[in-house]
Amino acid sequence: MISSYTWLPAGESSDSRWLRGLAIAFIAAMGFSIGGSLLLKLFPSSMALFGPYYPTLVKFPTWTYMAVLPFIPILLYGPSIGWKTTALAFIAGSGIGGASELIGTTTGFPFGAYAYTFWLGPKILDHVPYFIPPSWFAMSIVSFELAGRVTPRDFARIPIAAAFMVLWDVSLDPAMSRAFPFWSYPGGGFFYGMPLTNWAGWFIVSLLIMGVYSLLFRGRTLYHAWTPVFYLLNCAFPLIISLLYGLYGAVAAGLVATAIPLLLSRTVSRPAPAAVPS
Repeated sequence: MISSYTWLPAGESSDSRWLRGLAIAFIAAMGFSIGGSLLLKLFPSSMALFGPYYPTLVKFPTWTYMAVLPFIPILLYGPSIGWKTTALAFIAGSGIGGASELIGTTTGFPFGAYAYTFWLGPKILDHVPYFIPPSWFAMSIVSFELAGRVTPRDFARIPIAAAFMVLWDVSLDPAMSRAFPFWSYPGGGFFYGMPLTNWAGWFIVSLLIMGVYSLLFRGRTLYHAWTPVFYLLNCAFPLIISLLYGLYGAVAAGLVATAIPLLLSRTVSRPAPAAVPS
């Protein structure tokens, strides 16, 4: 019988091929957004040409980026920790993150008062864009993996992983609330209009997610060589947008915040990947 995967290069699985394709789409979406922002920055008069299509030109790469985001960690870790465990992690990360966002946008707890604009598309109960809960899963599982490179002990790994999530938001928030209004804080705040309570909320919610992950992944080694690159890309994208919009303080703070997880996670040797659970 001829294998259904004979079209693949020797040694490359179908999962790897899908991962490579999604990574290309992910980077292309970022490149399109950055290129468009750079074009408008250098040639403001070009808005006269692209103005009628501006909403579509913003939404298409942004929605592509957000749609691809959770599938990359699914393919990073699914083959090694098992698809069932990966699915449970997706449900936990998205569920806890999404629930916290619904509570946050309706009550102001635990992030402080904020609201999403229309740019991220349809919303759950008219409050939280559907893209947001899966993004919690995507970056939380990546942060948990990186924290595992710093320490394998859960009592330390859980808060370190939660801190890595907050450090990602240092680069993310100014770009997505001040450079481009994907969400807003009506009360304002100290960090480019963001209140300090936002980071406190991020840390609390991330602690809950990491605690669940520590139970789900017990006895399994969460690891992929691309993880640091994926984390870096998700920080670099908003940093470049902030730079283009002149938010230089945010860029400086974001560079430091991005460097901390990447440098700390290089202090240990590569863990041995676990076998796929039966």
